Amino acid sequence: MTRPKTYTARYELRLTPAEKMAWRASAAAIGMDLSEYIRRCVERRTLTTAQPEVNRTTALELGRIGVNLNQQIRAMNTALASGQYIPNISSSLRVVEEVYQVVKKLQSELLGIDDRQNS
Repeated sequence: MTRPKTYTARYELRLTPAEKMAWRASAAAIGMDLSEYIRRCVERRTLTTAQPEVNRTTALELGRIGVNLNQQIRAMNTALASGQYIPNISSSLRVVEEVYQVVKKLQSELLGIDDRQNS
C-alpha cells in the first residue's frame, strides 16, 4: 500500500478574511480541506465533489464482483486450454465479459472517475 504524502514545506499566502472564508466554504462543499483545495486549484487539477459513502461502499463491492467475474473468465479459459468441454462457452464468455464491463463502468460512475482514463 502506498504511504500518503507528508507535506512539510510551507508557503505563506495572504488572503483577506472574506477570501479565506469563501475558499474554505468552497473546499468544504467538495469535501476537502483548504490546503488540498488550494493545491488542486494551483495545479489546475479537477475539483470533484466528495462522493457519498454509499457510492464508495458500492464501488468497493462492485470491485469485488469484477474480480470474481475476471476469475470466472480465467477459469473458463483454463478449462478450455486443458481440453475440457464446456457447452456454449463462447456465449458464456461473452456474457461474463459484458457483465464485467458493465460492473467496471458503474464502479467508475459511482466514484466520479472518467471511464476513458481507466481503459
